[in-house]
Amino acid sequence: MASPKSDPIIRIHGIAGAKSACRVMGAAPFTVLSPMHAAMSLGAGWFGALVDQTREEFPNADFKAVLDCRGRRSGALAAFEISLSGVIVDPMPDDALDRLTDLGRQSGCKVMMALPVDADLYEMADTTLPDHELDRRLRLHLNR
Repeated sequence: MASPKSDPIIRIHGIAGAKSACRVMGAAPFTVLSPMHAAMSLGAGWFGALVDQTREEFPNADFKAVLDCRGRRSGALAAFEISLSGVIVDPMPDDALDRLTDLGRQSGCKVMMALPVDADLYEMADTTLPDHELDRRLRLHLNR
């Protein structure tokens, strides 16, 4: 028996990508992933505000929000406080990872050192393409 396909993970770079993902996915579950090293370069607050704005505009969208905290472990602590679904952190000693994972669990935030190997990751080109093209390309990816 084949294993069920995991929910798509869509890496966005801004609000245009988040909105495109919501338009295309409708009520189907998916994960919005921040840009690489976003906690270090843009901050957890930026990503949290983007997620909040997207949830306001698309209240029926069923998505998790994961912040890439590689390069800034403290971004994970901020992500816990703003109720993000998950964080990706740099490899660390087991005792530090256990403590961070426990803190994340208390706030409902999953701590990962990498995306799952079988993840269906789509890289949104939302810094260069217009909305209609973002939507079209994401649909093509999902229907492959």
